[in-house]
Amino acid sequence: MDLELTEKRVVVTGASKGIGKAIARTFLEEGARLAVCARGQSDLDAAGAELATLGEIHWTAADMAEPGAPAAFIDWAADALGGVDVLVSNVSGFGGQDYEHSATVDIIAAEKLIRAAIAHMPEHAGANVVCIGSRAGSIGVPWMGAYAAVKAATVSMCKSLALEHARHGIRVNCVSPGDIKFPGGSWERAEHENPKLHDGILRQNPLRRFGRPEEIADVVAFVASARASFVTGTNLLADGGATPGLQL
Repeated sequence: MDLELTEKRVVVTGASKGIGKAIARTFLEEGARLAVCARGQSDLDAAGAELATLGEIHWTAADMAEPGAPAAFIDWAADALGGVDVLVSNVSGFGGQDYEHSATVDIIAAEKLIRAAIAHMPEHAGANVVCIGSRAGSIGVPWMGAYAAVKAATVSMCKSLALEHARHGIRVNCVSPGDIKFPGGSWERAEHENPKLHDGILRQNPLRRFGRPEEIADVVAFVASARASFVTGTNLLADGGATPGLQL
């Protein structure tokens, strides 16, 4: 299936590792042109140099928690690419129980990022936004209540933005990963530091395994592609069936 992403101008935040890096890699493999950022310069430089072997990619360090950073990054990315066709908002302060920090980054900064990107998007040309949410937003997590709350709010924000911009032909969706394991990630650390939690989460998943970043990246690429042109305002759970109940 041709996703028709060749030469699309794609912007990805949080692209130095894990899910964000896998998303950047998948878009490059599909022929897209990329502009990416992350907080840490050294990890970003390493990821950028690795991904540059696959296609055109521009990168710069940016912290979405800094005032003015979301819009400044988008302006930089749009200048580098000549516009924006797709934004993947992979933004999180990982605030745990810190509601103020979580809301500042995951909602306020993400909303500024999205609106800045939409201002550069062509109307009625397949442009769209994909926000990375979390299964936590659908179930609640007692040890990281703020994170779960803002991820639930992310879904609501995407729905509202989708309705607002539908008349311009710009889609907005959310992809919510389940428990994803990768080198240096929280579940790899938990395997050694909190094996009881690690094994308990593993047993809860109907597929009896953690997800891989590449599996989330494939979903994001599809949602952002012309093959999902009638999909907007939705939250797609990619969690191996771990979220209980009907998602209505």
